[in-house]
Amino acid sequence: MLARGITRLADVFCQMAFAGVFVVFLYKVAMRYLAGDAVAWADEVSVVLFVWIIFVANAVLLDDHAQIRFDLIERHAGRTARRVMAVARLVLIGGIFAASLPASLDYIAFLWRERTPVLQWRLDFVYACFGLFMVGQIIRMVCRLWRLARGAE
Repeated sequence: MLARGITRLADVFCQMAFAGVFVVFLYKVAMRYLAGDAVAWADEVSVVLFVWIIFVANAVLLDDHAQIRFDLIERHAGRTARRVMAVARLVLIGGIFAASLPASLDYIAFLWRERTPVLQWRLDFVYACFGLFMVGQIIRMVCRLWRLARGAE
């Protein structure tokens, strides 16, 4: 139930953010060609929204099979071998994410000192989505490992 609520919230956020990118882009084009004014803040808003869309969608919305992966060997292996490969991949990648999480969150927190060029937004807020992405991926990998261990997949 909680997972569905988080997924729905992320889905609505990504839809609204994408609509925001589209509206800001249209405004930017209209201002450039109709008013002859280059609106610098529009580029910044579009980039920040797009970065948030990418990381939130990858953390919450995309399932494991939608991620890019090299499965030339895996798809020709038997069921047990695929399970072993999946566990190895999840432990390896999940371990890397978990090991780098504290340093990544520390660096994101460090970014409060820096600001975006035009709107002066704090970069720790701008890049907080990367921390959410990492935490989401770790939770997803732990859940998938749990399902594999129980034989549910």
